[in-house]
Amino acid sequence: MTTRSGTTRQRWAAVLLVAAFVGVTYGFGIYVFSQLLPTMSHDLGFSYATAGRITAVGQALFIVFAFAATWLAHRFNGAMVVIGSATLAAACLIGVGLTHSTVMLTVCLGVAAGTSASVYVPIVEIVPRLIEDGRRGTALGIISSGTTYGVFVSAAIIPLLTGTFGWRSVWFAVAAVSAVLIFIAIRLFARLGLFADKPAAPAPRTATAPKRSWRSAVTFICVWMAGIWIIKFMNGFSFMSYQNFLTPLLHNHGGQSISYSSAVWMTIAVVGAVSGFAVGRLGDFLGLRRTLTLCYVLFFASCLLLHFAQAGVLPFVSAALFGLSFYPIYGLVPAYVSLVSTGAQATLIFGLANIFQGGGGVVGNVVGGSVATNTGWLPNYYLILGMGAFVLAAATMLLPSDRPRREAATGSELQNHPERPLESRINNPATVSNAVTGD
Repeated sequence: MTTRSGTTRQRWAAVLLVAAFVGVTYGFGIYVFSQLLPTMSHDLGFSYATAGRITAVGQALFIVFAFAATWLAHRFNGAMVVIGSATLAAACLIGVGLTHSTVMLTVCLGVAAGTSASVYVPIVEIVPRLIEDGRRGTALGIISSGTTYGVFVSAAIIPLLTGTFGWRSVWFAVAAVSAVLIFIAIRLFARLGLFADKPAAPAPRTATAPKRSWRSAVTFICVWMAGIWIIKFMNGFSFMSYQNFLTPLLHNHGGQSISYSSAVWMTIAVVGAVSGFAVGRLGDFLGLRRTLTLCYVLFFASCLLLHFAQAGVLPFVSAALFGLSFYPIYGLVPAYVSLVSTGAQATLIFGLANIFQGGGGVVGNVVGGSVATNTGWLPNYYLILGMGAFVLAAATMLLPSDRPRREAATGSELQNHPERPLESRINNPATVSNAVTGD
């Protein structure tokens, strides 16, 4: 059984700090760069093609840092990796503010983008050490909305500073905010004992523990781990493509203005700011697997609306449905992983899953560009993305249930073993088929 240090308030404060670091690495890097791009490109003398290459470097380093975080979390622990990544991100933000070279700009922004992966991957180790099983969806839902919080903060800072102090002051300001958060987190994480040791290895099998047959072992590996990796790949393919082609769809096919598309994007951000927590809480009540499936149903409806309508009210409805589905999945998937697996094993599985997600994003961008070029009708691609939602829903329903059956003789298994990971229940060959097919 896991012993958690500190008060409940301190542990939830630590969850909010992890969410803040997600906001720092996701929301204070490439997102700020995109908002300051016209001014920075004019002052530093680089083209939009160079800006595209900088973004591509960031995407590549995201995959590299996901690999690195998986190894480092196993070598040290997740809390150290998160603090180190946030510190590196803050240093890169300062570097962007000081740069007069596109090479240094590329390096700093690329590394800052990479740290978003190394902050995100260890959460499957950290959160179980802070929050009990029954509230894990809520905690990771809050963390999954961290990007939106970072975007909101940067959007508030930029207009206040750029007019008076210039674009460099924005980078120094967000770096200062990051430094304060890091200082607070180091003290709180130390008080909660998150730096104290490495993640616990799986307990060795005892002589009386039930042995898993080869069939149940194959079922566990194929259904659970492969299912997670397929889901993450399709998440990258579908959800990233929805965003990347949204503005061109509204402009080129709907004939809409920049202000219209900005309002659609704002709808996504506003809904996303609350959906992570709200849908994560629903996941704790309804079950993570069921809630994840519901998110993919909402995403299907969102894509279908954009396929048929690129103007009027329906794109805003689509954006709201997307916000309800997109942000929560980045909390629900790691919440599920943290229930099925623990410690370094969970970090390894989730780290590899994020690499699959990066690959899915690349494939989605290539396919979307090909559809737009060959057919000349981008709305068709949103129909393809909607079909991808069916693949995601099917893969999710094939995962072992995270709501164990109640045992008649002993009462609820979850009540009797509140800290017992789902994997220990699946390891019993007698329960494998029930876990795969039952709720």
